[in-house]
Amino acid sequence: MNKIYPKILVLSHNSFSNTRNNGKTLESIFSILPKDHLFQLFFNNDNPDFSFCDNYFRITDNDVLKKIFFINNNCGNVVQSNNSTKSDKHSSKTTTNFLYSKASSFKLIRDILWKTNTWKTQSLYKWINDFTPNIIFFVGGNSGFSHNIAVYLSKLYSLPLVTYFTDDYLLYSKPRNTLEVIQKHRIRNFYNKTINHSSLLFAIGDLMADEYTNHFKKKFHPIMNSIPIEPYDKYENKSIKIISYFGGLHLNRWKMIVRLASIIKSPNIVINVYTNSIITDEMEFEFNTCGVIVKKPLEGDELKNEIKKSDILLHVESDDKFNRALTKLSISTKIPEYLMSGRFILGFGPIEVASMRLIHDNGVGMVISSDLSDNDLVEKLDDIISNYELRKEIGLRGYDFAISNFDNSKNSALFMQKINKLLEYES
Repeated sequence: MNKIYPKILVLSHNSFSNTRNNGKTLESIFSILPKDHLFQLFFNNDNPDFSFCDNYFRITDNDVLKKIFFINNNCGNVVQSNNSTKSDKHSSKTTTNFLYSKASSFKLIRDILWKTNTWKTQSLYKWINDFTPNIIFFVGGNSGFSHNIAVYLSKLYSLPLVTYFTDDYLLYSKPRNTLEVIQKHRIRNFYNKTINHSSLLFAIGDLMADEYTNHFKKKFHPIMNSIPIEPYDKYENKSIKIISYFGGLHLNRWKMIVRLASIIKSPNIVINVYTNSIITDEMEFEFNTCGVIVKKPLEGDELKNEIKKSDILLHVESDDKFNRALTKLSISTKIPEYLMSGRFILGFGPIEVASMRLIHDNGVGMVISSDLSDNDLVEKLDDIISNYELRKEIGLRGYDFAISNFDNSKNSALFMQKINKLLEYES
């Protein structure tokens, strides 16, 4: 009997991607779905991954502004593989930078712009009607306009809404000013509206799923980034030469790398940072001072090779009060990739946040709390650096954990079972 797959309209700020965090997670979730069963409506100026999906519709803040001021007749467009790089990226980035310059008011201004409903166009409706989706899958963030669009389209087309949260902007956020207090109140309102309307709910990881289930009194299921199974590559470097960090430097993560690098005094150890984050003058100065080498981000086989060349894979989370709260329930998308490599993982930061808890609680790496004094940090680092057998054993344990928990074929199949059950399809 042939499998029956639903047609899914994916609604998110970011497009499918084989390099960017949310895009990679989305691809892992839908990895077993046939390509022609996926359509995506997205709102950032990303260049989508056409190797994964052929059908995209993009609406940006700049499109909305141009429509409001009658510069364009339409608002948004179907994205083809031959025109995906021809979007007005500079203009859109200028618009976004202007709004960000207003700091805490950015989200409010953005939502007001989208409230004009200029995005409701015949071209969008035709694109959806031609696709005839069975369900809407929405990645919920902290902008009200996308929540409003998800609920609106769900009601307009009488489609079940499935909602997925990858970051927590509500339970543990710490407003720093009046505007952020107002924004948190707004988030609570549109979260409740979306969650109450949703037929199925997901969150990134067990911790967020449990806490959201308890808070909203509706069941959340955990699902996070997963990857294809790789053969185990034995680790045989008895002396540490390379410590590598792969990922963004935002949320003050770069400061954690600087602190750790300043403590590691050995001239024989190189600390590499692979990132697509913009390096500010302050970052460049601090990295140069403590000997951190910044390199361009990698993907595909190049990424896998550099991960496997590393003796220690570093994951950091900021320990300042604001970012500590922001990352409490979120799990980094790179953790499964680290684990699948079979290399030793070192976590550095607040031990209570979800990424650190995953590493620590499952014994698949070692987490050093940034609350420790520098002297205690030196002692713990020396224990790790001098113990080859420990690094090898924990790396293998991490690989086995990845095989059991982050096989994308298995996890995607389990996800589709829930979708099919919702739609009452035969499995």
